[in-house]
Amino acid sequence: MIRRRLPLMLTIIVCGILASFYLIISSPRVYESSAVIQVDTPAAIDQGSDSSLPASRRVQLIEQRLTARSNILDVIDRLHLFADAPGLSETDKIGAVRSSIRIESIQAPGVSADSSMSLAAIVISAQAETPDTAAAIANDFANSVVNRDRENRAARIVEARDFLISEESRLTESLAELDRKMADFNARFEDALPAAQEYLQTELTQLGSSVNALERDIMALQRDRLALEEGPIGADARPSATLVQQIRTAEIELAQARRTLAPGHPEIKRLEDNLTRLNSGDESTSDLTVRQAALIDRQLDQLADQRRELRGRIQEIERGRSRAPQVARDMETMTRQQRRLQDRYAEISRQLAQVETQQLLMDNDQAERFVMLERALPPEYPAFSNRKKSAVMGAVGSFGLAFAVALALEFLRPVLRRTEQFNRATGTRPVISLPYLPTSRDIRNRRISMVYMIVLLAAGLFVAMWLLGNIPGLQSPAIAPTATEGLA
Repeated sequence: MIRRRLPLMLTIIVCGILASFYLIISSPRVYESSAVIQVDTPAAIDQGSDSSLPASRRVQLIEQRLTARSNILDVIDRLHLFADAPGLSETDKIGAVRSSIRIESIQAPGVSADSSMSLAAIVISAQAETPDTAAAIANDFANSVVNRDRENRAARIVEARDFLISEESRLTESLAELDRKMADFNARFEDALPAAQEYLQTELTQLGSSVNALERDIMALQRDRLALEEGPIGADARPSATLVQQIRTAEIELAQARRTLAPGHPEIKRLEDNLTRLNSGDESTSDLTVRQAALIDRQLDQLADQRRELRGRIQEIERGRSRAPQVARDMETMTRQQRRLQDRYAEISRQLAQVETQQLLMDNDQAERFVMLERALPPEYPAFSNRKKSAVMGAVGSFGLAFAVALALEFLRPVLRRTEQFNRATGTRPVISLPYLPTSRDIRNRRISMVYMIVLLAAGLFVAMWLLGNIPGLQSPAIAPTATEGLA
């Protein structure tokens, strides 16, 4: 079968191998270059006090900003990418650059991922069709990471500080307003405050005792008034007894006044003068009786006014105590609000102190920073080079296709060529088997086939060398990568 189908099989094999060569050589080469950025952490700073974002989170934010549409367009303009492809749209260019960039984070061993010390290094890789372009893209993005990390941290610190300062001012005003509101509330409902209930109970007891004492004093003065009114009936018979009674009453009134009034009070002065006049006897009994009655009346009026004031105060305390439950609830609400504001103010003050500490560390170059450890260099060999493997697979596929076609043609035209085949097909063994004698036509066809195969092999070898560019004076039709194709 192979001898009969050899021209066809050789044609399929040569064409398949040449097609594989053309596809392999014409495919563009891809070069990859990488830049390494080290996360430098100063040893003099306690990282537990650094409340900034973890480095991995910062890298994620930087990657999002680097792959933004505007930034990629700036990179394309800055590096003159796609100079030979003016027909490409911006979307295609941005998609090609995004797919060629890879940012990898190297975690520090033995450190939690949420820690600010979790990141050890960053590797930025770029792919392009030329070594110089791949290195230029990787270095451009690495420089952007190093520069933008500090810019982003500084901008974030400024934004956080401005927000915290404004929030602190707002909380200060809210606390001052709440303090004024609570002061007015305490002044308006002083008798209903929970803290004043024990004092009010004591005051209420004292007021009750004072009212009872005033009641007793009023009753005593009323008795003296009645006795004074009865005194003039027997005044002619016993004027000395009446004078003695008046002196006695004046002494009692003076003692009571000294007990209840201040030492320099005018009432005490008047009572002392009255007692002096009675003792000197320079007034008549009737005049003294009238003056004494008027004095008792004034004292009764004063005691009545004091009793009325004390009872008014008692009623005021009772009304305040009746409002105590509602006032207690309102006071508790304002107290909880004040406590929340104070807690929020303390938290804002703590965060502001941390932000100011971060600002101080950045100003003194003591904060965590990104350092370019290794710049990207133009690679010497293309990445993912599988040309030899592809060539072997193309050759194997061509041989397999040739055998498959030859076998299919045999099945389409079955011919009994040997005695064993005839025996299996008919069940009868032939008596005589004569060899086939080729005719002149068969000999001519074999010669033509031999010449065809020799010419085919020579042409295939020539085309293969042409594709590989090994023939002087002939340029390979393969699409060879240049400095202006693709990401170049």
